[in-house]
Amino acid sequence: MHATNQNSVTKYRLRLLSIFVVLVAILIILRLFYWQIIRGPGLSAMADRQHQKVVILASERGNIYDSRGELLAGTQNLYHLYVYKPQLTKDKLEVLSAIVPILAPDPPEASPGAKPLTREDMVRETRDFLAGRLALDSNWVSLKHYLTPNQKKTIEAMNITGLGFDDEFTRFYPEASLSSQVLGFVGSDLAGQPQGYFGLEGFFDRQLRGREGRILTEKDAHGAPILIGRYNLSKNIAGRSLITTINKQTQYLIESLLKDGMQKYEARAGTVIVMESATGKIIAMAAFPNYDPGHFADFNNSSYRNPNVANLFEPGSIFKVLVMAAALNEKVITPETICDSTCNGQIAIGQYTIKTWNEKYYPGTNMADVIIHSDNTGMVFVARKLGKEKFSKYLSAFGLGKLTGIQLQDEAAGNERTESNLKDVDLATNSFGQGIAITPIQMITAVNTIANEGGLVRPTIIEKVISTDKEIPYESEPPVKVLDPETANQMRDIMVAAVERGESKWARPKGIQVAGKTGTAQVPIQGHYDPTKTIASFVGFFPARNPKYTVLVSLTEPQTSQWGSETAAPLWFSIANQLLLQTGDH
Repeated sequence: MHATNQNSVTKYRLRLLSIFVVLVAILIILRLFYWQIIRGPGLSAMADRQHQKVVILASERGNIYDSRGELLAGTQNLYHLYVYKPQLTKDKLEVLSAIVPILAPDPPEASPGAKPLTREDMVRETRDFLAGRLALDSNWVSLKHYLTPNQKKTIEAMNITGLGFDDEFTRFYPEASLSSQVLGFVGSDLAGQPQGYFGLEGFFDRQLRGREGRILTEKDAHGAPILIGRYNLSKNIAGRSLITTINKQTQYLIESLLKDGMQKYEARAGTVIVMESATGKIIAMAAFPNYDPGHFADFNNSSYRNPNVANLFEPGSIFKVLVMAAALNEKVITPETICDSTCNGQIAIGQYTIKTWNEKYYPGTNMADVIIHSDNTGMVFVARKLGKEKFSKYLSAFGLGKLTGIQLQDEAAGNERTESNLKDVDLATNSFGQGIAITPIQMITAVNTIANEGGLVRPTIIEKVISTDKEIPYESEPPVKVLDPETANQMRDIMVAAVERGESKWARPKGIQVAGKTGTAQVPIQGHYDPTKTIASFVGFFPARNPKYTVLVSLTEPQTSQWGSETAAPLWFSIANQLLLQTGDH
């Protein structure tokens, strides 16, 4: 009996032991699964990081050139100085004494009222900084970035074993602020890597930046490279370069004339676009205030955006040529059509009253004279003849409320006008360019349709993209027909008459006809128009027949006169005369 009980206890203990062994085995398997399968890749990566060294090979950013191959934005090869302590053969104090005088920068200009720094101050600050770097508990230490070739050559001549250099690249702009808002600038992203912002630098950032390379080597516990260890090289690839349509000489001329015009007319801001009429190529694009992209941090960030493509404005009377062209194309009017009683005086639409700019009215006027006199009431007559459906259709056909596709990062589209959101008062005010917001690049592209015999040509600022092994020319889209050639010619003749018979006289180019239109738009502020602030504009093309250039000039809040005919127009004709002299067509 006692033996039987003993056997039962033994079997029970063996069963518990078996279960315990199985559980332990399962726990071990689970633990191994966790470390090898779940945590394995992470631990392997940690191990690799402990005995692998990765050196980043910076890629050289592509250059940006004007249409003649002159540099607008380039890349300068500088150098990163580092020390590898196991190979350092000189005492740290000797190293500091040798390199500090070379690396210490010149003293900066002192702020007003501040004590100026001396050369000795800069040497002391540099020594303290580098001493702190050398004291770090690491075999490889970065000492200083962006050394010049002369600094590198001087330090190399000292033959200090343990000091080394890596290539670094920095952006520079040889013409400072010239074309700044066309170019954009290169800053840093959240990871501290170079990134293009605004303009061409932003739009083509991925192509310009290229691809960085990497060198992966194995190292021992002390950080020294293992000569027979693994070595993997991924070469860097230089970025592509851009050939733009910008003519640097013309750009300089336009910026100088715009700056002079703003000072003369005391304008708060100004823009100019010069477009090659037949191709849509942007020869010059200027705006003030601007900035220096090489020192962009020193400027207010409001100047970074290019107002020619990013800012919406109410165009005012320059918009009339588009509405008139649409109505002529639909044949609801002709240049000789006589305005009905709409042109006899002020027009009441609900609580709103439509007036002419000078409160002069022309009963029985024809459509050509509506443009010549810039008659708002006549344009209401034209818009009503056109109707809301066709009015909105032509706005869309002219590309208003849509991106033009110009290769600049900060382009804005605005809002499309549709028949459903076009009230009677909107139809009336939009007909003379108020209550509708577009960008300057949209405006000049639309007017260029008249210059181009009715074909809308997409604007471009790129001639070609160049990589290390090929050139990729920009292929322009064929013109999109918006107006019949007959309509474009009719509108051209009306615009020529507006220049030659208008009330204001300008220094027009001799022997060449110009087709153009002035515009003055009040500035909307908090739901109403400020009677003292305007945007003065002039748009046109020349020569009127077989035009070479289409040009748009806008001045924001000119103080000497609020009218486009007395500010933007004289500046426009000054630009036209200089362009003709420059090209030898005068």
